[in-house]
Amino acid sequence: MTTLGECGVTFDHDELVAAWGEPQTSRVVDRLHRFAFIPNELLEKLAETALPENWGRNNHVLKKYLAVQIAWSIEQRQYTEGDGQFYVTAGHLQTRYGTPIYLAFARNRNPDREPFYLVAVEANMSAPRLPVPPEIPAPNAIPSGVEIVMMHDHILDDNSDRVPFFAETPRVAQMCAVSGAIQWSLNRNLHLPYWYFGQMSYVVPLYLSSREDITLAPDLIAPIQVNPGSLLVRTVLKPVMPFGNARVAVQRHDQLPHWLLQAWKEHAIDATEDEIENPESVRSA
Repeated sequence: MTTLGECGVTFDHDELVAAWGEPQTSRVVDRLHRFAFIPNELLEKLAETALPENWGRNNHVLKKYLAVQIAWSIEQRQYTEGDGQFYVTAGHLQTRYGTPIYLAFARNRNPDREPFYLVAVEANMSAPRLPVPPEIPAPNAIPSGVEIVMMHDHILDDNSDRVPFFAETPRVAQMCAVSGAIQWSLNRNLHLPYWYFGQMSYVVPLYLSSREDITLAPDLIAPIQVNPGSLLVRTVLKPVMPFGNARVAVQRHDQLPHWLLQAWKEHAIDATEDEIENPESVRSA
Protein backbone atom coordinates (compact mmCIF):
# COMPACT_ATOMS: atom_id res chain seq x y z
CA MET A 1 0.00 0.00 0.00
CA THR A 2 1.31 3.42 -0.96
CA THR A 3 0.30 6.41 1.17
CA LEU A 4 -0.01 9.84 -0.38
CA GLY A 5 0.94 11.78 2.71
CA GLU A 6 -1.20 14.73 3.59
CA CYS A 7 -4.06 13.77 1.27
CA GLY A 8 -4.51 10.41 2.95
CA VAL A 9 -5.43 8.81 -0.39
CA THR A 10 -3.99 5.45 -1.31
CA PHE A 11 -3.81 3.44 -4.52
CA ASP A 12 -3.09 -0.21 -4.00
CA HIS A 13 -1.34 -1.89 -6.94
CA ASP A 14 -3.53 -4.99 -6.78
CA GLU A 15 -6.60 -2.77 -6.79
CA LEU A 16 -5.43 -0.94 -9.90
CA VAL A 17 -4.68 -4.19 -11.71
CA ALA A 18 -7.98 -5.77 -10.68
CA ALA A 19 -9.93 -2.73 -11.88
CA TRP A 20 -8.88 -3.52 -15.45
CA GLY A 21 -10.60 -6.89 -15.42
CA GLU A 22 -9.69 -9.86 -17.58
CA PRO A 23 -6.73 -9.09 -19.89
CA GLN A 24 -7.57 -11.85 -22.40
CA THR A 25 -10.08 -9.90 -24.47
CA SER A 26 -10.24 -8.18 -27.82
CA ARG A 27 -12.66 -5.56 -26.46
CA VAL A 28 -9.99 -3.46 -24.84
CA VAL A 29 -11.77 -0.13 -25.27
CA ASP A 30 -14.63 -1.52 -23.19
CA ARG A 31 -12.00 -2.57 -20.67
CA LEU A 32 -10.63 0.99 -20.55
CA HIS A 33 -14.10 2.42 -19.98
CA ARG A 34 -14.72 -0.04 -17.14
CA PHE A 35 -11.50 1.16 -15.53
CA ALA A 36 -12.02 4.90 -15.80
CA PHE A 37 -14.32 7.57 -17.11
CA ILE A 38 -12.59 9.32 -20.01
CA PRO A 39 -14.15 12.73 -20.80
CA ASN A 40 -14.37 13.34 -24.55
CA GLU A 41 -12.87 16.80 -24.20
CA LEU A 42 -9.72 15.34 -22.62
CA LEU A 43 -9.46 12.69 -25.33
CA GLU A 44 -9.69 15.46 -27.92
CA LYS A 45 -7.09 17.48 -26.03
CA LEU A 46 -4.73 14.49 -26.11
CA ALA A 47 -5.20 14.06 -29.86
CA GLU A 48 -4.47 17.78 -30.38
CA THR A 49 -1.46 17.85 -28.03
CA ALA A 50 0.28 14.82 -29.51
CA LEU A 51 2.07 14.66 -32.83
CA PRO A 52 -0.61 14.62 -35.54
CA GLU A 53 -1.98 11.17 -36.33
CA ASN A 54 -5.10 9.85 -37.98
CA TRP A 55 -6.91 8.12 -35.13
CA GLY A 56 -10.00 7.20 -37.13
CA ARG A 57 -13.63 8.03 -36.44
CA ASN A 58 -14.31 9.12 -32.87
CA ASN A 59 -10.58 8.66 -32.11
CA HIS A 60 -11.24 4.95 -31.67
CA VAL A 61 -7.68 3.91 -32.51
CA LEU A 62 -6.47 6.37 -29.86
CA LYS A 63 -8.85 4.81 -27.33
CA LYS A 64 -7.49 1.38 -28.17
CA TYR A 65 -3.92 2.64 -27.93
CA LEU A 66 -4.58 4.07 -24.46
CA ALA A 67 -6.43 0.94 -23.34
CA VAL A 68 -3.39 -1.23 -24.02
CA GLN A 69 -0.63 1.22 -23.09
CA ILE A 70 -2.17 2.38 -19.79
CA ALA A 71 -2.80 -1.22 -18.77
CA TRP A 72 0.89 -1.95 -19.44
CA SER A 73 1.84 1.05 -17.28
CA ILE A 74 -0.21 -0.30 -14.38
CA GLU A 75 0.97 -3.89 -14.77
CA GLN A 76 4.62 -2.78 -14.99
CA ARG A 77 4.23 -0.32 -12.06
CA GLN A 78 5.19 2.56 -14.32
CA TYR A 79 2.97 5.05 -12.54
CA THR A 80 3.51 7.60 -9.80
CA GLU A 81 1.23 9.04 -7.13
CA GLY A 82 0.64 12.30 -5.34
CA ASP A 83 -1.96 14.91 -4.47
CA GLY A 84 -4.71 12.30 -4.42
CA GLN A 85 -4.03 11.19 -7.99
CA PHE A 86 -1.96 8.67 -9.87
CA TYR A 87 -0.09 9.50 -13.04
CA VAL A 88 0.84 7.57 -16.17
CA THR A 89 2.21 8.59 -19.52
CA ALA A 90 -0.12 8.55 -22.51
CA GLY A 91 1.80 5.54 -23.72
CA HIS A 92 4.70 6.78 -25.82
CA LEU A 93 2.86 9.78 -27.25
CA GLN A 94 4.79 13.03 -27.35
CA THR A 95 4.22 16.64 -28.33
CA ARG A 96 5.69 18.18 -31.47
CA TYR A 97 8.69 19.14 -29.32
CA GLY A 98 9.33 15.62 -28.08
CA THR A 99 7.85 16.16 -24.61
CA PRO A 100 6.02 13.19 -23.08
CA ILE A 101 2.31 13.62 -22.42
CA TYR A 102 0.99 12.66 -19.00
CA LEU A 103 -2.41 11.60 -17.72
CA ALA A 104 -3.71 12.13 -14.19
CA PHE A 105 -6.40 9.90 -12.69
CA ALA A 106 -8.36 10.31 -9.47
CA ARG A 107 -10.94 8.15 -7.74
CA ASN A 108 -14.42 8.52 -9.15
CA ARG A 109 -16.67 9.90 -6.44
CA ASN A 110 -19.84 8.84 -8.25
CA PRO A 111 -21.11 5.54 -6.80
CA ASP A 112 -21.76 2.57 -9.08
CA ARG A 113 -19.60 4.07 -11.82
CA GLU A 114 -16.08 3.51 -13.08
CA PRO A 115 -13.62 3.36 -10.16
CA PHE A 116 -11.38 6.09 -11.61
CA TYR A 117 -11.68 9.30 -13.56
CA LEU A 118 -9.29 10.97 -16.00
CA VAL A 119 -8.85 14.47 -14.64
CA ALA A 120 -5.98 15.95 -16.65
CA VAL A 121 -3.96 15.60 -19.86
CA GLU A 122 -0.78 17.69 -19.79
CA ALA A 123 2.71 17.83 -21.23
CA ASN A 124 3.69 20.00 -18.26
CA MET A 125 1.99 17.99 -15.55
CA SER A 126 2.34 19.22 -11.99
CA ALA A 127 3.16 16.11 -9.98
CA PRO A 128 5.59 15.20 -7.17
CA ARG A 129 7.26 12.72 -9.52
CA LEU A 130 6.52 11.97 -13.16
CA PRO A 131 6.25 8.45 -14.59
CA VAL A 132 8.05 6.96 -17.59
CA PRO A 133 6.38 5.14 -20.50
CA PRO A 134 5.73 1.41 -20.25
CA GLU A 135 7.89 -1.10 -22.05
CA ILE A 136 6.23 -2.52 -25.14
CA PRO A 137 6.53 -6.29 -24.66
CA ALA A 138 8.47 -8.13 -27.34
CA PRO A 139 6.69 -10.96 -29.15
CA ASN A 140 8.14 -14.44 -28.95
CA ALA A 141 11.00 -14.93 -31.39
CA ILE A 142 10.06 -16.72 -34.59
CA PRO A 143 11.93 -20.03 -34.70
CA SER A 144 13.45 -21.00 -38.03
CA GLY A 145 12.41 -24.05 -39.96
CA VAL A 146 9.14 -24.72 -38.13
CA GLU A 147 5.96 -25.83 -39.85
CA ILE A 148 3.42 -23.22 -40.95
CA VAL A 149 -0.02 -24.47 -39.94
CA MET A 150 -3.09 -22.79 -41.44
CA MET A 151 -6.70 -22.66 -40.34
CA HIS A 152 -7.52 -23.08 -44.02
CA ASP A 153 -11.32 -23.13 -43.74
CA HIS A 154 -11.39 -19.65 -42.24
CA ILE A 155 -8.76 -18.38 -44.66
CA LEU A 156 -9.98 -19.85 -47.90
CA ASP A 157 -13.72 -20.33 -47.35
CA ASP A 158 -15.03 -17.77 -44.86
CA ASN A 159 -13.01 -14.95 -46.43
CA SER A 160 -12.71 -16.14 -50.01
CA ASP A 161 -13.43 -12.68 -51.44
CA ARG A 162 -10.14 -11.48 -49.93
CA VAL A 163 -8.28 -13.90 -52.21
CA PRO A 164 -10.34 -13.79 -55.43
CA PHE A 165 -7.34 -14.76 -57.57
CA PHE A 166 -7.40 -18.14 -55.78
CA ALA A 167 -10.93 -18.94 -56.97
CA GLU A 168 -9.91 -21.49 -59.60
CA THR A 169 -6.81 -22.75 -57.78
CA PRO A 170 -6.78 -26.18 -56.09
CA ARG A 171 -6.93 -26.09 -52.29
CA VAL A 172 -3.43 -27.53 -51.78
CA ALA A 173 -1.97 -24.96 -54.18
CA GLN A 174 -3.73 -22.17 -52.28
CA MET A 175 -2.25 -23.32 -48.98
CA CYS A 176 1.22 -23.67 -50.50
CA ALA A 177 0.99 -20.16 -51.96
CA VAL A 178 0.06 -18.60 -48.60
CA SER A 179 2.71 -20.60 -46.76
CA GLY A 180 5.37 -19.68 -49.31
CA ALA A 181 4.45 -15.99 -49.16
CA ILE A 182 4.73 -16.05 -45.37
CA GLN A 183 8.16 -17.65 -45.50
CA TRP A 184 9.32 -15.20 -48.19
CA SER A 185 8.37 -12.22 -46.03
CA LEU A 186 9.85 -13.73 -42.87
CA ASN A 187 13.15 -14.28 -44.67
CA ARG A 188 13.21 -10.54 -45.42
CA ASN A 189 12.14 -9.43 -41.93
CA LEU A 190 8.96 -7.84 -43.25
CA HIS A 191 6.80 -9.04 -40.35
CA LEU A 192 5.38 -6.47 -37.93
CA PRO A 193 4.71 -6.64 -34.19
CA TYR A 194 0.99 -6.93 -33.54
CA TRP A 195 -1.05 -6.86 -30.35
CA TYR A 196 -3.94 -9.32 -30.21
CA PHE A 197 -6.10 -10.71 -27.43
CA GLY A 198 -3.88 -9.64 -24.56
CA GLN A 199 -0.50 -10.53 -26.00
CA MET A 200 2.03 -9.62 -28.65
CA SER A 201 2.48 -11.57 -31.86
CA TYR A 202 3.11 -10.70 -35.52
CA VAL A 203 1.42 -9.96 -38.80
CA VAL A 204 3.14 -10.93 -42.03
CA PRO A 205 2.52 -9.21 -45.39
CA LEU A 206 1.63 -11.63 -48.18
CA TYR A 207 2.88 -10.64 -51.62
CA LEU A 208 1.06 -13.13 -53.82
CA SER A 209 0.54 -11.37 -57.15
CA SER A 210 3.71 -9.24 -57.30
CA ARG A 211 6.98 -8.83 -55.39
CA GLU A 212 8.55 -6.12 -57.51
CA ASP A 213 8.02 -3.32 -54.97
CA ILE A 214 7.62 -4.26 -51.30
CA THR A 215 7.00 -0.61 -50.40
CA LEU A 216 3.55 -1.08 -51.93
CA ALA A 217 0.69 -2.69 -50.05
CA PRO A 218 0.70 -6.50 -50.08
CA ASP A 219 -2.27 -8.52 -51.31
CA LEU A 220 -3.09 -9.72 -47.82
CA ILE A 221 -1.88 -9.75 -44.22
CA ALA A 222 -1.55 -12.92 -42.15
CA PRO A 223 -1.63 -12.76 -38.33
CA ILE A 224 0.54 -15.55 -36.96
CA GLN A 225 0.75 -17.17 -33.55
CA VAL A 226 4.22 -18.35 -32.56
CA ASN A 227 4.11 -21.82 -31.00
CA PRO A 228 7.10 -23.92 -29.87
CA GLY A 229 7.04 -26.11 -32.99
CA SER A 230 4.90 -24.22 -35.45
CA LEU A 231 3.53 -20.93 -36.71
CA LEU A 232 -0.26 -20.90 -36.65
CA VAL A 233 -1.95 -18.76 -39.29
CA ARG A 234 -5.41 -17.91 -37.99
CA THR A 235 -6.81 -15.94 -40.91
CA VAL A 236 -5.89 -13.50 -43.67
CA LEU A 237 -6.81 -9.83 -43.54
CA LYS A 238 -7.01 -6.95 -45.94
CA PRO A 239 -3.82 -4.87 -45.61
CA VAL A 240 -5.43 -2.03 -43.65
CA MET A 241 -7.39 -4.13 -41.16
CA PRO A 242 -4.69 -4.68 -38.50
CA PHE A 243 -3.74 -0.98 -38.25
CA GLY A 244 -5.12 -0.45 -34.74
CA ASN A 245 -3.36 -3.52 -33.33
CA ALA A 246 -0.12 -2.69 -35.13
CA ARG A 247 -0.20 0.95 -33.91
CA VAL A 248 -0.37 -0.23 -30.30
CA ALA A 249 2.83 -2.22 -30.80
CA VAL A 250 5.17 0.63 -31.84
CA GLN A 251 6.34 3.79 -30.10
CA ARG A 252 5.64 6.13 -33.03
CA HIS A 253 3.33 5.80 -35.99
CA ASP A 254 6.17 6.53 -38.44
CA GLN A 255 7.73 3.20 -37.37
CA LEU A 256 4.95 1.46 -39.28
CA PRO A 257 5.62 0.73 -42.96
CA HIS A 258 4.62 3.38 -45.46
CA TRP A 259 2.14 1.11 -47.22
CA LEU A 260 0.21 0.54 -43.97
CA LEU A 261 0.06 4.25 -43.15
CA GLN A 262 -1.12 5.02 -46.67
CA ALA A 263 -3.74 2.28 -46.61
CA TRP A 264 -5.01 3.56 -43.24
CA LYS A 265 -5.14 7.14 -44.52
CA GLU A 266 -7.46 6.03 -47.31
CA HIS A 267 -9.58 3.74 -45.13
CA ALA A 268 -9.75 5.43 -41.72
CA ILE A 269 -13.02 7.25 -42.31
CA ASP A 270 -14.74 3.95 -43.15
CA ALA A 271 -13.17 1.75 -40.45
CA THR A 272 -15.74 0.52 -37.96
CA GLU A 273 -15.16 0.19 -34.23
CA ASP A 274 -15.64 -3.58 -34.52
CA GLU A 275 -12.92 -3.80 -37.16
CA ILE A 276 -10.54 -1.71 -35.07
CA GLU A 277 -11.28 -3.70 -31.91
CA ASN A 278 -11.01 -7.18 -33.40
CA PRO A 279 -10.02 -7.27 -37.09
CA GLU A 280 -9.78 -11.05 -37.03
CA SER A 281 -13.46 -11.46 -36.21
CA VAL A 282 -14.73 -9.34 -39.11
CA ARG A 283 -16.21 -11.60 -41.76
CA SER A 284 -16.25 -10.72 -45.41
CA ALA A 285 -19.57 -9.46 -46.72
